[in-house]
Amino acid sequence: MATASKGEAGTDIARLVRNVDQQGFAELDKIGLNGQRDQGLVCTLISRDLSGSDDLCVSWGRILPGQHHLCHHHPDASEFYVVLSGTPLVHLGDTEYRARPGDGIYIPRGTKHGITNDTDTEVDLIVGVSKPADWQFIPDE
Repeated sequence: MATASKGEAGTDIARLVRNVDQQGFAELDKIGLNGQRDQGLVCTLISRDLSGSDDLCVSWGRILPGQHHLCHHHPDASEFYVVLSGTPLVHLGDTEYRARPGDGIYIPRGTKHGITNDTDTEVDLIVGVSKPADWQFIPDE
């Protein structure tokens, strides 16, 4: 967590700034339609609870070699991925494609999406959701 200090206008930096190394990662905790467990790690950096955000949630995602982030959709929120490292297979609607570092991927509300890391290297990505919390995760597999 950022050190507790105030900016010139009294901005609470400790509430507004998070660092992935200080926050740490948590395992994804969703369950698929056949009881399969969602795979991957997430570190939330901006949210309603952490930052007081009223319009978005931003996280750092990590998909380890061999892991699969379940295909799902959000009926109430759009999402984006920005691939930082790795070359995951991204499932987007009825299409699959090989992403690469630097790709920005927009996922419209209601669109089925997921990620498979079928490589030998970690995948790191920034994930953003258009709601600060409480969006619905509907598994599609």
